[in-house]
Amino acid sequence: MRLELPSQQQQFQHQQPHQQPRPVSPAERQFWFAERIAPGSPAWRVLSAIRVEGPLDRAALTEAARRVVARHPALRSVFTAEGGRLLRTVLPAAAEPPLLPLAPGAGFRDAERALSAPDLLDLDHGRHLALALAPDPGAATADGGPDPYGTAPVPAATLYVLTHHIAYDGLSHEVFTADLARAYARTVAGEPEPPEPPRSHGTPPEPSAARREELVAYWRAALDGVPDLPVEGPGPSQRELAGAEVRTHRVRFADGLGPAVRDAARRAACPPFALLLTAYGQALAELSGADDFCVGTPVSLRTPDQAGEIGCLLTTLPVRLRHLDAPGALTRVWETFTDGVLHMELPYDETVRATRTRPSRRMPLHQALFAYESWQRPLHPAGPVRMHTVPVHPLGAQAEIQFQLNELPGARLEGVLQAPADGVWAGRLPALAAAVTRRLVASAPNAPTIEEKAR
Repeated sequence: MRLELPSQQQQFQHQQPHQQPRPVSPAERQFWFAERIAPGSPAWRVLSAIRVEGPLDRAALTEAARRVVARHPALRSVFTAEGGRLLRTVLPAAAEPPLLPLAPGAGFRDAERALSAPDLLDLDHGRHLALALAPDPGAATADGGPDPYGTAPVPAATLYVLTHHIAYDGLSHEVFTADLARAYARTVAGEPEPPEPPRSHGTPPEPSAARREELVAYWRAALDGVPDLPVEGPGPSQRELAGAEVRTHRVRFADGLGPAVRDAARRAACPPFALLLTAYGQALAELSGADDFCVGTPVSLRTPDQAGEIGCLLTTLPVRLRHLDAPGALTRVWETFTDGVLHMELPYDETVRATRTRPSRRMPLHQALFAYESWQRPLHPAGPVRMHTVPVHPLGAQAEIQFQLNELPGARLEGVLQAPADGVWAGRLPALAAAVTRRLVASAPNAPTIEEKAR
């Protein structure tokens, strides 16, 4: 489906800036360049989902979405290169974002196809948001399964939210949903929006020259000589990854595993994230034969005053994993991660430049990715309806092998393994899921049997 928006594009071309241009953040710079390398790649897009419970007014929904865009500068910014610098300029509030109708009961794949038109998002004209609505007389989630809360009345609908990574991260979707619920309630009540709150600059402070030298020295030592994850042949380039079709293998865990993992992590004096990352690393090592490699993991850079902001407020932290079958692996992984967090002031692209000492067509530093989403997904009252987010998987490949693990209500765990369909890991996804399974069960005494379901 292709959506033509000539009038909206003309509107953006004639708008005057709302704020003076400012330098972009490292994450914005990273995704701006990524868009230039592979324009329109699904790897740079985020498709999220919101469950809406109750009688939904479509016109009020689009107006509420317009109000959210007006509230958040990241959703109406343009990026320009001037004098060797990349700048971000905030435009005045735009028209309502497009809302595409989907068939009743349409799922994630249907929304992905409907929202695949390349002109829906446009960094040059400040279009960072498009919506699609699938009415649903039942209470299914975005992936067609049962509602994890078990509270959804009929009628219900799933709202799919397409954004660009340059302006959105996982926690941004929670902020968007909460703000959308409040704006919807005010819209149906005929109330205006309160004044726009003051926003932080959004760009992390630059480290001093002395601190930068310390950071560069740390990362050079930490990543010295780290090999790539073994693969047959030359491996894919970053451009090939961005354009690759992705194969997805869904892994569902028995309900009791999450609490068992939490208990094991508590006894080891570390968070569940560390135990899960260790199990994933051990599974990768088991299948690849690697004994030394990096896994990249997204880490939030949000400060307390940015808790209510939308934007790409994260970095990718390379975590070096070595000797994972030797005693003390969990402690070493957690210490490596926490030490990296203490030195993540150096932007990721600068870390790559400082530590990449040999030419390679593959992704630098890490070829595997691990993303853990453990935040709460509360129900938001929105006048006559209620809204909450549901987890969905990435659209494209940001690594040669990637694992997204979600913690659902009740500490339930559910994950997806993804790899380029023509890559070496595509055929190994079931085996990798089984290896992760074994490692988690071994790390969590009395853990239940893990059930897997691939798609």
